[in-house]
Amino acid sequence: MRTIIPTVIVAGVATIGSVWFSTAHAQWSGEITPYLWAAGIDGDATVQGNDVEIDVGFDDLLDNTDLAGSVLGVLRRDRLVFWGQVDYFSLSTGAVDTPSGASAELETDSVIWTLAAGYQFDGWMPGQHVDVMLGARQLSLDNELSISGVGTFTRDKDYTDAVVVVRPSLPINERWLFNPTLSFGTGDSDSTWELWPQFQYKITDTWAARIGYRRLHYDIEGDAGNEFDAAFHGLVVGFGGLF
Repeated sequence: MRTIIPTVIVAGVATIGSVWFSTAHAQWSGEITPYLWAAGIDGDATVQGNDVEIDVGFDDLLDNTDLAGSVLGVLRRDRLVFWGQVDYFSLSTGAVDTPSGASAELETDSVIWTLAAGYQFDGWMPGQHVDVMLGARQLSLDNELSISGVGTFTRDKDYTDAVVVVRPSLPINERWLFNPTLSFGTGDSDSTWELWPQFQYKITDTWAARIGYRRLHYDIEGDAGNEFDAAFHGLVVGFGGLF
């Protein structure tokens, strides 16, 4: 799977280059939006052969989120689109279930970045458009599993995947915009997919707010008894600038 990533990147660069020359005199526009992703996590993980079930929902976030921060950025030049986002959060799951019934706790530190570029296509109605992009996503995952009476097990690993990103922009009225993000990829992981329905509210021509719900899933069949089949999910609220 890892050989897919260089091929996608080369194809993406070639496509971007051809579009760039056709938009040399166009003006730049874009968005920078810091946001809070109240990310819980649910699924299964294996750390050095030790299985755990993870379930940190919205009600548990205040107690289990140690630190979190995210930012979204978009650059446009005519129909050429650059898009990226970075997420960091540190979660302590509290008590988790193990097959043996022993008391355990899982701490997860995660850095997720995604960079993509592509082309903006017209939608089926005036004012609509769809960004279709190719890029890469990296998950830096640091898991520490502490099992009562057994010991502490750690795993620190980076996973890089080629991704296809689709971002429709569907105006509702002069202020509201439905702007979901959908993505799918593979590479170091067996698969990763994202579903992020969200709304943007334009307060002024230079300021806007975003609200939505994001779910980012990973299926990783690791080596040496390390696996991760789980989803980060939660409410997203952001406020940023337009230019």
